[in-house]
Amino acid sequence: MAGMIKYLIVDDDDIDRMAIEAQAGKFPFFHKIAACSNPVEAMELIHLFEPDVLFVDIEMPEMTGLDLIRCLSGRIPAPVFITSHPDHALEGYEMEAFDYILKPLDPERFARCAARLHDFFELRAKAFAFEKDQAEDCIVIKQGYDKFKIVIHDILYLEAMKDYTRVVTSSKPYLVLGTLTGMCDKLPQGKFVRIHRSYIVNRSKIRSVHANKVHLDGCHLPVGKVYRNAVGTLLN
Repeated sequence: MAGMIKYLIVDDDDIDRMAIEAQAGKFPFFHKIAACSNPVEAMELIHLFEPDVLFVDIEMPEMTGLDLIRCLSGRIPAPVFITSHPDHALEGYEMEAFDYILKPLDPERFARCAARLHDFFELRAKAFAFEKDQAEDCIVIKQGYDKFKIVIHDILYLEAMKDYTRVVTSSKPYLVLGTLTGMCDKLPQGKFVRIHRSYIVNRSKIRSVHANKVHLDGCHLPVGKVYRNAVGTLLN
């Protein structure tokens, strides 16, 4: 099933499993492999079917969701924790979880996660390589033998997506193989600023700054707590 995103639900609560399945069923690009109640059963299904996404609870008998992801050692491209425990969020992100959603499951919050997953897998299928151009105002993105030169000024922001970075320009997005930190090191100093562990923005595209949001041309992005002091001085 080309273009479909295969997912597996792992949660020991029957109602929570049904809630996740109901929300995922609203999106035609999702294909359910199974919904299971414990990580041990999930391990067997993962080895058999190799899902793209794991919607996984954290607190479960025998093995936690965090332990399950550790055991899988990167085999799941996009693990998504759906849990009642906000205190595990940092650990989840350190394990490169794609998303961390709190229960009770909010449809709008799940929809945002679904949209990001769709974009990630669509772009991942045609991921680009990245190199710095000799001209200071450009970067070069490569796909096979083709090269695309992107003017730095046209970049709105960069978004971390595990081992990839989504480069969003005023005309289209690109997915580049490489971490957000690695990309940041190659961009011109002073022209971009990190506002969140997942986002770096082009200073010239910032239109307004609030306590927890940065507004760009046509979109707004969240500001991480540890970046709020620095972000507050951007327009000064």
